[in-house]
Amino acid sequence: MNSGNKLNKVHDNVQIISGLNSAKEDSSEIYLWRFVGSSKHIGLSRIEVVRKQRGDFCVVPSEGQDRIVQELLSSQTHIDLYIPSKSTLMRCRIKQTDAPFRYYLEIPEFIAQVERRKELRLNVYEQQEIKVSFGKTALLPREISQFFLKSCFDVSTGGISFLVSKIEAKLFNESDLIPNMDIKTKSWSAKISTQVLSIRETEPDESNGFPYKVWRVSCKITQIDLATRKQLEKFIFERIKEELHAINV
Repeated sequence: MNSGNKLNKVHDNVQIISGLNSAKEDSSEIYLWRFVGSSKHIGLSRIEVVRKQRGDFCVVPSEGQDRIVQELLSSQTHIDLYIPSKSTLMRCRIKQTDAPFRYYLEIPEFIAQVERRKELRLNVYEQQEIKVSFGKTALLPREISQFFLKSCFDVSTGGISFLVSKIEAKLFNESDLIPNMDIKTKSWSAKISTQVLSIRETEPDESNGFPYKVWRVSCKITQIDLATRKQLEKFIFERIKEELHAINV
């Protein structure tokens, strides 16, 4: 699955430490992961303290994650981390373990961040793994209402986009609010509120594989509860492959 994100390697130690401190202050949840064969094992944790002078930081397992985090970090020299709130990937050397409560990791020499975007965005159209449904009303010039069920073209925790026909595109205008949008995958569903940012005409070409001209409606998410945001973060994280390996190239 191609997410289309461009990663920027950051070697500035001040910026790296600032990002870690920010994640600590925000109590941001971070993912720890490693591959065992072709299987990716994931644990959740938070940063407890950043020790600039010692060149390390301490992570503690999230509630109910003690065992999986201990398994991930035992008998290892390095561990990979992803901080969703910062769209940051890194690989850290394991310095000290006080299992199962605290783990000290060396501050990495560099991190990888998504360029020009606050969230990792995942292209999901080919797999049609996420669908949205909602009702839409517009004056054209008489009032017209239509129910939409669309597969997402791409998704992030900050926004989504989907494709519509030329006739359907007439029901959308920039800044339109869609307050009760259902978003659904095979394993979960939730309600979000969105606002239309743009409606762009898209010609078919080799890169998108569309059989005919479509209109892409891009929306920002204006309201999302914490549980749904975490579900989206985990969904995106589990499907990113190129980015996970890019930081080690």
